[in-house]
Amino acid sequence: MCLAPAASGAGRPPADRLAALAVEKLMHRGPDGYGVVGDAGSAVAMCRLRVRSRPSASVPFSAPADATAFAFNGEVYAVGPGAWTGGSRVDVPRGGLDEAEAVDGHGPADLDGMYALLRRTPDGAVEVTRDPLGIKPLYLRRHPDGVAVASELPALLDLFGPTPVRPEAVTQFLLFGRVVDGGTFFEGIEPVAPGARLLLKEGRVQQLAGGCAGPLPARWDGPAGPEAIRAAVTRAVDRVLVSDRPLGLALSGGLDSTVLAAELARRGVRELSTVSVLPRGNGDGIRDLAALRLPGRSWESWRHRSVGFGPDDLLDGIPDAVRSLGEPTALTSVPMYAALARLAAESGIVVLLVGEGADEVFGGYRSYLGLDAVAGAADFYLPTERAGLLRALVGASAYDGARSALVEALPAAAARPVGDVVREFEYEHSLEPLLRRADHLLMARGVEGRTPFLHGGLPALAASLPFDALVRDGQTKVPLRRAYAAELPHFRDEVKKPFRAPVDAWLTGPRVDRVRADLVRHRNRLVAAGLRPDVLDALPDRIAAADATATGLAFPLLTLGAWLEWLTG
Repeated sequence: MCLAPAASGAGRPPADRLAALAVEKLMHRGPDGYGVVGDAGSAVAMCRLRVRSRPSASVPFSAPADATAFAFNGEVYAVGPGAWTGGSRVDVPRGGLDEAEAVDGHGPADLDGMYALLRRTPDGAVEVTRDPLGIKPLYLRRHPDGVAVASELPALLDLFGPTPVRPEAVTQFLLFGRVVDGGTFFEGIEPVAPGARLLLKEGRVQQLAGGCAGPLPARWDGPAGPEAIRAAVTRAVDRVLVSDRPLGLALSGGLDSTVLAAELARRGVRELSTVSVLPRGNGDGIRDLAALRLPGRSWESWRHRSVGFGPDDLLDGIPDAVRSLGEPTALTSVPMYAALARLAAESGIVVLLVGEGADEVFGGYRSYLGLDAVAGAADFYLPTERAGLLRALVGASAYDGARSALVEALPAAAARPVGDVVREFEYEHSLEPLLRRADHLLMARGVEGRTPFLHGGLPALAASLPFDALVRDGQTKVPLRRAYAAELPHFRDEVKKPFRAPVDAWLTGPRVDRVRADLVRHRNRLVAAGLRPDVLDALPDRIAAADATATGLAFPLLTLGAWLEWLTG
């Protein structure tokens, strides 16, 4: 099920026409029907990927008792007291309308799921709800002629005429790999805050409830040792298995996906489709399921497929990546994820279990091991070795403005350890881009991604642990490793292999000429976006000399150039 726009305004242009135009740009998200409900004043639209709803259900979903219409994107796995923290007194709603009504009728503490919901009432008001971790994406565009929301940026760009690019967002992206001031790359478009409820009426936006990105709204009050973690993972996996369509599992060979595989194998799940991307040279991915050393024998019936991925695949995948996301990206994993999505669709998978969220929940990034040596969180996100080049590239004024935006966006330190500040910041500024990557690239292939590590009470449980319990003794995700030490002992000392391209090797050597040519092709657009031409012109030579700082900037610049090219046609 997939959310499309809601529009509300003065009827210029008509909202139902706007919704119809926007949903045309989202058809890739839902091959199982679409529809628009509304009039010139307000409308909701939806295209559906059917997972649990009835095939005969109208789209958008409609309540039989009145003229209320629901455009719903996502899943609801549990409803009831304590659902967010893993409470056992929960119900599982039926798919479709029941899920939408569950979101509409309950607060986030009583829901476990991933969702974005639009509810249009008979008087034309549209209420907007987003899940508290922002697992399902949602954007809001404000304009003098009205407001609109949609699950992807491209659907909003032309609704009220052209959308200007924000220069400060481009600078923040180059410095930090993301926009950090709460906006997007476009004037007048912002993400709907995770956990927010909004009311759209007569072309205006009213906030009904504030956003609560992070492990809120509820805290964990019980034990948080290995047994509790195992129980929470088991509960989360049980919850996300409900589906009427074929399920699959993405495997990287790392701890997170192997934990999910072990849970499925322990349940005796048979005939499961599993998929893996094998990036050349970084040791990630799985060719043979036997390498996972899973319990039992049911895994021997699983059907595993893998696909190789190399430097040319990375560069060839950039144009599709920026079109799918509607923005540039610093994540070299994005083209790799697109390859994973293609493989999943070719394997007949409609619902894919993925490991997103485990690193944010349990402190999984290797870079966290150096936090003790960092003076403050801002220095963690902009280390000294990169600062000089970036300041020269964007200019002192733009650089200082972006750094100030970061400092303002960071949670208050209040004498807390740097790790605690970084951890809180990462829920919104690291987790959400990864969730958006998974959603957009999988849905582009008609595949729904599910994230077990963000359900079953796991976020609240992990939030009850201090940061130094997650990252210690030279290792990350310590509690999760200990919880599965008996079943997966080889991961106790395993070094995390990040799901990203090894650009230091891939974008130097034989492919320097291609990188140089692409940067030259994009040069005028990049200069128009505010980059200094002399610094930009010197970068290819620095990349050719294997300058690590310059090489690390190559991929973001290539995607920025491709995105600007896409925008200008």
